[in-house]
Amino acid sequence: MRNILLPRLALLSILSLSLSTAYACLDDQSIQQLQKNENAHLISRQVATMTDAIEDKLLIVYVQVNQEEKQADNLCPVTITYTLPTEDIAEANQLMNANPAKRIMLAGQGYELPTEQTLTATAGIDPSTLSIQHKDILQSAALGKNRASVELLYATLAQSRAVVSPNSINQTAWPKRLIEEEISLCESQFTSDSNPNACTCKTDAMSKKVSPRQLKYIKYLSNDPYSSATGALSSYKDLSEQINFECKLKKRG
Repeated sequence: MRNILLPRLALLSILSLSLSTAYACLDDQSIQQLQKNENAHLISRQVATMTDAIEDKLLIVYVQVNQEEKQADNLCPVTITYTLPTEDIAEANQLMNANPAKRIMLAGQGYELPTEQTLTATAGIDPSTLSIQHKDILQSAALGKNRASVELLYATLAQSRAVVSPNSINQTAWPKRLIEEEISLCESQFTSDSNPNACTCKTDAMSKKVSPRQLKYIKYLSNDPYSSATGALSSYKDLSEQINFECKLKKRG
């Protein structure tokens, strides 16, 4: 009798697990898609340093279902966790500590840098669309606050990582496409009376000092009106003016 019962119990256990998975609030595929969706949201903010952190798997998003059954409002409760590098947190807070007035101003607007490596928030998910309910993405909600906090972290880091030191030497070759884009951009903005290859000269000189990633951070800050007040781009502007002079470039019109 015992030998007959054991296989039956094993079969019942397997069926029970299968049914539990089948009727879970969100299956594994949905959870993975939610993680992709959250990464895509962060990338859509177009903060170059944050995008690189995601690509380098330094900023990691993890989604966990809180319970198997749907809530009364037909939403699935999940926990969304961001894991951040301690080095990035320390660097950003050090930069912010140098400007306490800015920290106070941002705090008054509801923006705060993270101080912990892990940021966690709960949210309600529509299982049919995998969309997050609106109230959970507001900045007054935990998830909305965490999103804003992480974005502030990497926007702050961009300011320091865009600085070009006088002795900097780039070790990463620029892709051909980037070189062509920068030459074309230069030719649309500058001209030369005596150097027909002036923009090639400038791009070559810049590529010896600035890495492709650092150039992304510089361009990101160039599109941020606030960055001009921080002086984060002053070293790049000085370098650019020096190279313009050496390559005999002048502004068009």
